[in-house]
Amino acid sequence: MNFQSFGAAESALLPSKHRRVAPQESYAEEEPFLEVEVHSPQTQRVRHNNGSEETYTDYEVVCRTNLPGFSDTPHEQGRGISAATTGATVSLVVRRRYSDFEFFKKCLGRETALLNMPHVAVPSLPGKTILQNRFSASTIEERCRGLDRWLRHVAGHPLLQSRSQVLVRFLRNEKFIG
Repeated sequence: MNFQSFGAAESALLPSKHRRVAPQESYAEEEPFLEVEVHSPQTQRVRHNNGSEETYTDYEVVCRTNLPGFSDTPHEQGRGISAATTGATVSLVVRRRYSDFEFFKKCLGRETALLNMPHVAVPSLPGKTILQNRFSASTIEERCRGLDRWLRHVAGHPLLQSRSQVLVRFLRNEKFIG
């Protein structure tokens, strides 16, 4: 008696527990991930009602993830936040000023203390520009690279990825209020 293997047609007729699983199917479930990127700095000039003018630089913060805390994000296009969902992956885009990063760092420090996460050390932000023109192209690009490295470090921490609501709000909400 010769053993004959099933072809694709015969294999499809077998109950699922007896079918051969293709290698790509066995790895079909995506590993949890959180990717962040800071780029596209823009200098803004805002004129207030009292006639004063404010100049600042903000940065685009892009987040791509399949972590559950981000999946309930509503699509809020045209309000400073952009969200798109592809399967279980969510892509978010918000704009943040340096002062938003400072406040985020302060809120993370409070949250890690409240949630008793002593193993989470939030690193220092790249320094503020004191003696240079803070609106020169080289200064803005240098700060953007520093903020990108800083945020990747923070968002890459496993405890923050799984337990920090402050991180979720910073990456997801149009206005970051802590």
